[in-house]
Amino acid sequence: MEPPTITLTSEITVRLVQQMGGDAMVVAAARVSTSGEEAAKWVAAPAEENYGLIRYLMKQRHGSPFEHSALTFFAHAPIFVFREWQRHRVASFNEESARYKRLEPVFWVPRRGRAMVAVEGYTAARPKFRPLERDDEYEAVIATMREQYRAAYTAYLRLNTVEGLGTSHPGIGKEVARAVLPVGIYSSCWVTMNPRALMHFLSLRTHDADAKYVSYPQAEIEEAARACERTFAVGWPLTYKAFNECGRVAP
Repeated sequence: MEPPTITLTSEITVRLVQQMGGDAMVVAAARVSTSGEEAAKWVAAPAEENYGLIRYLMKQRHGSPFEHSALTFFAHAPIFVFREWQRHRVASFNEESARYKRLEPVFWVPRRGRAMVAVEGYTAARPKFRPLERDDEYEAVIATMREQYRAAYTAYLRLNTVEGLGTSHPGIGKEVARAVLPVGIYSSCWVTMNPRALMHFLSLRTHDADAKYVSYPQAEIEEAARACERTFAVGWPLTYKAFNECGRVAP
C-alpha cells in the first residue's frame, strides 16, 4: 500500500449557519413576567431603550430571558477541540461520524508562533507557555507529528480495505478501524446554543484579564470560542455589552 497523502493545517473554522432572535427577544422574555401576552410587542420594539433592563438581568443573573434565541454554527476542527467544547454540556451537537464514513486525512499542527513550552510558574490550573525559539525545533515537532499521523492513517486505511488486510473478506467496520486515529484528526460538527449557554462557554474558554473570573483555555478552543463571540457581538450587541460590563459572567 502506498503511503497516504495527508494534509497538515492549523486552521479552525467556525461559521454561522443560522440565528434566531436578538436583544429584543431578551426584553420580551423578561417582560412577560409582568405583562403576559402583551410582552410580545417588545419583540419588535427598539431594544436600545431597554438596555438598563438587559444589564439588570445580567448583573442579577436572571438568566432565563437569554435562552429564547439561538445560534447554529458549522465547525471544522481537530477532535480534541470538540471534546473540550462538548464537556461543558451547553450546546446541541451533531458531529461527523467515523462510524459511518471515512474521515479525511486532515490533521492539526500548531502554528509557528503558538506558545507550547512550559515556563516557570506553570500549573495545571494556570498553564503558562512560550513559543519555541528556533525554527529547527519547530520543524522537528512538525516532522514528528507528520510521521505519526501518516502511520496512523496508513493503519486506518489498511484496516478498511481488502488489499490492506491481505484477506478475502471486506475491510473491517469503520467503527473499529477508527480506533487507531489520533485526536488531532479533523472532524465536522453542527453546534447550536442559546446566548446564555454561549456566554457560559465564553466565560470559560476565553482569556480576558478584566474578567471577574479569569480563565486560561487552550489556544485552539479559545480560537473557536472567539469566532462564536464575534457573531454574538453583532447579533446581540446590547447583551454582549452587558456581558462584558458585568465581568464576562454568564447569567
